[in-house]
Amino acid sequence: MRNKWKAAFFILLLITVAIPATVIILLFTDPKGGHLDRSTLDSDIRANQKLLSIHTEKEQVEDLLNKELKKRAPNVNVYVNLRDEAVLNGSFVAFNQELPYQITFEPEVMDNGDLLLKEKDIQVGRFPLPGDEVFKLLKNTVKFPEWVDVYPADESILMRVTEMPTKPGYAVKAEEFNLKKNSIKFGVYTKE
Repeated sequence: MRNKWKAAFFILLLITVAIPATVIILLFTDPKGGHLDRSTLDSDIRANQKLLSIHTEKEQVEDLLNKELKKRAPNVNVYVNLRDEAVLNGSFVAFNQELPYQITFEPEVMDNGDLLLKEKDIQVGRFPLPGDEVFKLLKNTVKFPEWVDVYPADESILMRVTEMPTKPGYAVKAEEFNLKKNSIKFGVYTKE
C-alpha cells in the first residue's frame, strides 16, 4: 500500500510541474527559432494601395478646419460650420460697414479622392452680390493652403486632398463626406 501512495505522489508531482513548464515553454519560445522572414515584409506593398481608413465626424473636421483658417488668416473673420451642409461664415468691410456673408456648399467627393465644394446658396448682408465677387473676395482675403483652390467663376472650392502634405510615400484621399449621416471617411494610400 505504501508503494502505491508513493507512486501516486510522484505522478501527481510530475503532472503539477510538467504541465506549467510545458505551457511556459510554448508561450515564450519563438516558433521560427528567432529568425524573421523579411522577404514578405515589403513585397506585398504596391503603389496606390490602401493602408488604412480614417473615419471621423463633422465636429472634429469642423474644429480642424477652423483652427487652420484662424492660423492662416488671423485677422479675417471667417469660420466653418458643418451641420447637414458645409457653411462658410465670415464678414468683410465695405463702405465702412462690416458685412456678414454666408456661403452654403454641397460637398462632393471626386473620383480621384479630392473634395469639391460647390456653392449652393450665398448671402451677403442684405445686398444681392454675385457669387463670383464673393469668391474673389474670399480668395484675396484668406491665405488657403497650396492644395486648396478657389474658383470664383465656378463658385466652388477644390480641396486637393490628394496633394495635402504627408510623409513621403503616402497620400490621403477623401472617400466619403456625408454630413447628413455624420460620416466622413478618408483613406491613406501609398503613392505611385
